[in-house]
Amino acid sequence: MKKIILVVALTFNLQLLTFNCFSGGPGTTSATFLKLGVGSRPVAMGEAFVAVADDINALYWNPSGLSLSEGKQVIFTHTEWFQAIRYEYLAYCQPALGGTIGTGITYLYITDIERRDIAGALLGSVPANDLAIAVSYAKTLSERLNLGGTVKIINQQLDDKSALGVAADIGLQYKLNKEGLVMGLALQNMGYEAPFITEASPLPMNLKVGIANKFADSKLTLSSDLNYSILDSIWAVGAGIEYWVHPVFAIRAGYKYNSAINNTLGALAGLTCGAGFKIGILGIDYALVPYGDLGYTHRVTVGAKF
Repeated sequence: MKKIILVVALTFNLQLLTFNCFSGGPGTTSATFLKLGVGSRPVAMGEAFVAVADDINALYWNPSGLSLSEGKQVIFTHTEWFQAIRYEYLAYCQPALGGTIGTGITYLYITDIERRDIAGALLGSVPANDLAIAVSYAKTLSERLNLGGTVKIINQQLDDKSALGVAADIGLQYKLNKEGLVMGLALQNMGYEAPFITEASPLPMNLKVGIANKFADSKLTLSSDLNYSILDSIWAVGAGIEYWVHPVFAIRAGYKYNSAINNTLGALAGLTCGAGFKIGILGIDYALVPYGDLGYTHRVTVGAKF
């Protein structure tokens, strides 16, 4: 049985090695799935969203931006990744307690990991999944300053082994002028996770700093971000654009250079694009992210404002 578990663990680690290169780190930290950006709108804009964040997507990118969200919002995102990896995200926010509260559930799961005995006979499959539950609060402190924070409970499972952790994010946004220039900052994943089997790894603490210009007509948004994975020593820069061609249709594009990904997969791997649609209270966003010769990943987000 020990040999079986060892084979399973090695298989899972190979999956994660591939996954780590996509998410922007060499695997020196645990809970790698926390590095994966959520929401089709931010991803399509090259993940340059820390200063843009003004809707429910802010719950992940910069919790202070939740204070700019309008009314009650809910989104669901499905991501098709590589090597049978799938990623789901469900979030909700609403005004409360003098500010805005929100909660989000992140669930990553890997299928087709086989369990075999020593002779090679198939015994079924091995459960492998990651889960994070987040609760956020944001408040507008002045005409220019927004602050917010998030607490996350994390659980990772492989077969009958699991690890539990807790983390926190903090963020702020500051309006530099009345014309729509905004600065954003977020520090993510400060916390601890228990040992998965015998040895614990630190969480992927991450610093985001960015600037965005939201033009007065609300049709055009330009943004840029600097992202630094503190413990992995990986940095990335991104830029994005969003333009509402019509009140019901937006186009988005961006580019993200990651010092781990682009050096391996090529410069074109950082390109992103997508589109957004509004029909009444409903919204649908799509993002396409290429990874060189490895192919493409697709994200679809369905949401509502009411």
